[in-house]
Amino acid sequence: MNCKKCNSKLATKRAELGFRVCTACSEVEAYGCVDIVYHKTGNTVQVMSKEQAASVNKYARKRFGTVLKGGSKSTTYNPKGIIKGCSTTFIGSDTSYEKVGEMMMNLLDAKGFDTASHYIDKQADNYAINGTQAFKLKQLLNNISL
Repeated sequence: MNCKKCNSKLATKRAELGFRVCTACSEVEAYGCVDIVYHKTGNTVQVMSKEQAASVNKYARKRFGTVLKGGSKSTTYNPKGIIKGCSTTFIGSDTSYEKVGEMMMNLLDAKGFDTASHYIDKQADNYAINGTQAFKLKQLLNNISL
């Protein structure tokens, strides 16, 4: 089936759903969404126009935390007295993961399982590797020690 406006081939799934025009020719506005975070679980998304969603998401990225206060421009709003630490973005780079893994293997050979396992924990506590990387190294350590 072809698009009624531009005569290009219409996607099979789109035709099956009853559409007669391609997405390029469609006059229906694309939808957007905003993440609604209630707590650790039960999160959802709010569907809205693409323009509104872009605006809300842009504002939320810049002002996260102050949105909850009702949009105040205050950057000092901190109801729980949270102290800002380092960004977790850089925790667990590939290079540090490789270094910790190599040292873990050396410790396993030289001083045994317990010392190598303790080393992984210490490196995770010191943010040299992230929790996922520590878990993977522990799994590797357990499999090697079997």
